[in-house]
Amino acid sequence: MPSPLTHDRPARILVVDDDRTFILVVRKALEKADFIVTTCSSGEEALEVFSDCEPDLVLLDIQLPGIDGTEVCRELRRRMDDMSLPILLVTAGGDREAISRGYEAGATDFLAKPIDFELFAHRAHYLVKASRAMSELRYNRASLATAQRIARLGSYTYEVETRRMQWSNEIYSIFGIDAEGEETSRERFEAFVHPDDRGRVQQALDEVDRREKNFAIEHRLLLSSGDVRHVRHHAENIDDGRGHRIVTGVVQDTTDHARAMDQIRYLANFDGLTGLTNRRQFKSRLVDTLRHASNGDNLVAIMMVDVDRFRVINETLGHTAGDQILQVVADRVTGLVRNSDSVSRLEQSDFEPEIARIGGDEFTLLLPRIAHPTDAGRVAQRILESIPEPIDVDGQRVTLRASVGISIYPLDDVDAETLLRHADRAMKHAKGHGGNSFQYYTESLNETSLRRLQLESRLRDAVRNERLHLNYQPKVDLETGEVRGMEALLRWIDPELGFVSPDEFIPLAEEIGLISEIGRWVIAEACSQNKAWQDAGLRSVPVAVNVSSRQFRDSDLYHDVTEALATTGLDPRHLEIEVTESAMVDDERSTTDLLSRFRELGIRVALDDFGTGFSSLSYLRRLPLDTLKVDRAFVMDLPGDNDAEGIVGAIITMAHVLGLRVIAEGVETEEQRTFLRDISCDEMQGYLFSKPVSSEDFAAFLEPASS
Repeated sequence: MPSPLTHDRPARILVVDDDRTFILVVRKALEKADFIVTTCSSGEEALEVFSDCEPDLVLLDIQLPGIDGTEVCRELRRRMDDMSLPILLVTAGGDREAISRGYEAGATDFLAKPIDFELFAHRAHYLVKASRAMSELRYNRASLATAQRIARLGSYTYEVETRRMQWSNEIYSIFGIDAEGEETSRERFEAFVHPDDRGRVQQALDEVDRREKNFAIEHRLLLSSGDVRHVRHHAENIDDGRGHRIVTGVVQDTTDHARAMDQIRYLANFDGLTGLTNRRQFKSRLVDTLRHASNGDNLVAIMMVDVDRFRVINETLGHTAGDQILQVVADRVTGLVRNSDSVSRLEQSDFEPEIARIGGDEFTLLLPRIAHPTDAGRVAQRILESIPEPIDVDGQRVTLRASVGISIYPLDDVDAETLLRHADRAMKHAKGHGGNSFQYYTESLNETSLRRLQLESRLRDAVRNERLHLNYQPKVDLETGEVRGMEALLRWIDPELGFVSPDEFIPLAEEIGLISEIGRWVIAEACSQNKAWQDAGLRSVPVAVNVSSRQFRDSDLYHDVTEALATTGLDPRHLEIEVTESAMVDDERSTTDLLSRFRELGIRVALDDFGTGFSSLSYLRRLPLDTLKVDRAFVMDLPGDNDAEGIVGAIITMAHVLGLRVIAEGVETEEQRTFLRDISCDEMQGYLFSKPVSSEDFAAFLEPASS
């Protein structure tokens, strides 16, 4: 079908005749009338050039050598899908049978020779114009049908008086039926309307029938297959110009749009991973619950549940495994809250418990009606007991723990946002005290939270402006009393806060992601200071730097260490890396490999705080260690405590069997030193010899090297 966009070009005529004189005369007349003329002398030639010529009119002699004009006409019609192309057959006589065969072959009309070419030129212009108009109409209809199919838009008309109805093809498609033999009536149309919407649609159609008003409504269809489709339905009552009232309507299938909107509404209110309520919907539900509770005397509990050490699990096993774990946690908490007698007996109202995932590994629970704050504690304890059941993730058994914070309306506040914030603070307090526990909100937690915010701000400022510094504590040979090494200890004295304990700011630095940056600076500073002492002629001893488990995960520790050694020129033999057992437990294989690489460089490796974690003999045998440091918790009870004496003695014996040196931490009395020396402990570290001191003061412990 030619496009209407081509209709502004000059008209083209294909003339097929074996009479050369006729060809010359007709060409001259038609070209004078602004036609583009292509001529052929045989039917075979006409069929060959037809596609390239794209004529707007064909003038075809019936009597042709070879294939006659009638057969050419029939073949041209067979090749085209557009019957609007004018094909005029030319005959020299009035053979009625030939004319009849020509019409059957698809001829538009006949011309008899001789032809009045001036008159024919006018007729040709009219035929081309009419053909183009018909072609454009067909094109527009086809385009409209295509647009309606793409838009899933059907149409119908029906006469109000007779109720006779006509449906477009797309209506049949929307209804999911075949047009062949299908009854089309208003009653049949209404039968496809969903029963719950049928009364509303019938009322709208009755009103448009009576010309009371046109309508535009949305409703559903129920197909014979059982599928439900959503449609947008418009209808108007018009006159057809002959006194008949006609209702014209359009029906657009909006099922995909409706489903998309349902999905958008779902995602706006629910968590896509677990299917639980999200933060937005939970907050709305909480506000409604508190408004309802304000009219009575019941208590409302808000609980914040957070999976302990989830970030480590997520980073170790991957995000897919992390998502699987969150789904399991959601199922367990949901099952407990929905089915537990300890919860259901608390609820005596139309408001049911609500569970939400508000982000990451944090879940919130709403208990809308409790009799006493301890009721919430019982629920929290049940949650803590349900979560640790091992989970199989890709063949690995994972055991979880959680921390729970609780705030109570109206004891802790009456504002929804404030209660959520209080529950969050209580949860973080529980997590900060080892996790696997629940904590009620108390007013003192406000002070703790404010202190934490202040510390975080001041710590970031201290790191940015290099206000941290190192002190050094000597390690002393118990047999000779000689300083054999030192430990670099991080200190922070803030202009506003004063001295801040490392036990307070180092865990904070780990939590807010500053520990790797701080650790990198500590390594570089300790190496630089030790090399400076050596360059000043003081005795060379190793400096020990404690590395947190977070540094192993969040930074390229090997690069940090080797870069510090290269920059300062410190011999690797004069650096010792101290690691805690937690660093090994998080990822034993990669940590062991890294420590082995350090030892290959000549760097010493020590296991710090031994005895407080997950120690075992088989575990120690696998580690690339040089030194074992006995935690001060065992040393403080020496001598005189039989258990402490036995444990420390066993640790020293075991370490020596493994070829490790032993350092006792926290030595503060002569009695402790004597006992440790007598059981063959190698070194000590503690206030008995010296507290941690500045770099200037520590130089006194390093007598000049022998010349």
